[in-house]
Formats: sequence, structure tokens, C-alpha cells
Amino acid sequence: MIKMTRRMSFSAGKVDWPDDRSSSEEEATVRQDAPQAYGHNYVLDVTVSGEIDPRTGIIVNIKEIDRIVREQVVNRFDRKSIHIQAPEFCGRPVTPESLAIWIAERLQTSLPPEVDLSAVRIEETPQVAAEWVAGQPMNMEEISPSNTQRMRSTRVYEFAASHRLHSEHLSDAENAELFGKCNYANGHGHNYILEITVEGPIDSRSGRVIHPDTLDEIVNREVVERYDHRHFNYDIPEFKDLVPSTELVTKVIWERLVGEIPPPARLAGVLIRETARNIFEYRGEA
Repeated sequence: MIKMTRRMSFSAGKVDWPDDRSSSEEEATVRQDAPQAYGHNYVLDVTVSGEIDPRTGIIVNIKEIDRIVREQVVNRFDRKSIHIQAPEFCGRPVTPESLAIWIAERLQTSLPPEVDLSAVRIEETPQVAAEWVAGQPMNMEEISPSNTQRMRSTRVYEFAASHRLHSEHLSDAENAELFGKCNYANGHGHNYILEITVEGPIDSRSGRVIHPDTLDEIVNREVVERYDHRHFNYDIPEFKDLVPSTELVTKVIWERLVGEIPPPARLAGVLIRETARNIFEYRGEA
């Protein structure tokens, strides 16, 4: 089985759905604090899987996938206000999570028979994305507080920090040989890109796995404000007896966050981009 991902994009407007829907729709339209519409340049990744055709050496005609995604998704949303001009989202929250579910449902029955839909990932901004994978909810009607199926939501953060890779279990010569420039006595720094993925059922009122403000507060408190412009070796207590490799930084961040995510959501992954070529990810021992 081979997976193939095609990337497309569209621009669209939306409003944020209020978390509490106690007022009627009529009242919501006249409230003075009603949210204003704004837009995004969405990036859509559609992943399909299938067997290689021995005659052609491919699993499916890429042009056919592009045509279907364009007809079923891009043309319906591009340059439109989704909450007004897409009937499926009139009266429903327009979030990356809800869009991913709708797109998955739309494509599931439209793809060529030789491939299956494996994943739909939609990036609202470079910092915010959601992903549907096979086996998760297939339509908005399945979204309810009792739903045990789960979706993934990712937010991206950044912090700058210094570290020196030096192990007390090795000699100075061994440290220099193993870590090279990363063993310089005064250390060195990185602009770390941190991706936090949370998994859980979608709240039927907000259309989200977790409210972004909630996740931001947790990650900023436990990680960003704690690590930003610090030296791991000298300023961060949890690294007092650890080599602050990015492998261990990734795992320690998981340990700091895993008990902080409010149920029914849960922490699903921590990914750190140390440099453009060094990327580390941890998803727990399970």
C-alpha cells in the first residue's frame, strides 16, 4: 500500500462561532459584540492510499485527484464567505476541525475506486491546523459530546534558547568527538519551532477539539515563557542532570504538558524543529 498526498489551496472568509450558543440565531445577528468576518489562505493536503498499478507504475492519475478536489472542495469555498455562501456551514462553526470533517465526507464518495482516502489536513495559518485520518468522524452529525471518535488539532509556537551538549558520563575528548560544535563551552542557541498536537472529540458548540486560548495559556505557561531566552543547562531546573539534547527537550515538554490538557482532549504529539534539518517528535510511550 502506497500513500500519496496532493496539496491545494483556497482563500475564504469566515466568522468565529461563539462558544456559548444560549442566545437565538436572531439575537446573535444583532449583538453589538458579534464577531467580525475575516479570511485565511487555506492549505489543503489530501492523502490517498492504494496499490501500484503494474501497467503504469502509479496508484492513481494525479490529474484526476486534482480535478475531484477542485470540483468538490476548492471551487465551493474559494473567494467565498463560508458561513454565508456554503449552505453546509450556515448555522455551523467554521473551524479547521469542522472543515476537515466536511472535506473528508465530501471526498470519501468521490475518489476513484482504486484509492482510499487516508487523511485530510487543513492549515488555516502556519500556526493552526487540523487533521482527519481514516477511522475518525465522517460527518458533522456525528459530532456530539458523547462521540468517542477523535480528531487532531495542531498549534505552532516558537521560543529561542541556548544549550550545550555535554555528558558527565563521557570524557572531554569523547564529548568533543560525539557532539562536535554543539559541545562548545559557552553553548549555542536555536530558534525552536514547537508543534503541539491535541486529539479529542469535537465540541458540538464550538466545532473545536480544544479552544485555542486554552491551549495557548497552557503551552505558554509550561513551555514558552519558561524556556524562551534561557540557557537549558543553567536556567531550567528539569535539565540540571540531563543532557539538553532536543530529543530530551521534546520528551520533557511532553511530560510537562500531558497532565495539563483538559479532558476529553488529550496530548497526542510534541514536535520540535531545531533547525531546518533537525526535527524531533514524541507521542508518548504508547
